[in-house]
Amino acid sequence: MGHSKAEKVKTHKRIVAIASKRFREEGLAGVGIAELMKQAGLRVGGFYKHFESRDDSAAEALISALAMWKRQVNAAASADRPSPTTRWSMII
Repeated sequence: MGHSKAEKVKTHKRIVAIASKRFREEGLAGVGIAELMKQAGLRVGGFYKHFESRDDSAAEALISALAMWKRQVNAAASADRPSPTTRWSMII
């Protein structure tokens, strides 16, 4: 029995979110595909249904992390609080 397109999208996003977190915590070299998929509750073979390579997953994870950082900066700016970049420029 196959999975619906919505389920595949949800699973893909979950893998990217886990990879993004793990890469930030442990660096790119510190996370293997097997560990990543185990944490996602999936088998290693399923990885290649979502990504062509480990580099592709790392690129998506990085884009996801940067998007999260941008949302945080925008939220700080809209709340009239100094953003992390503003704080750094004040220090430097």
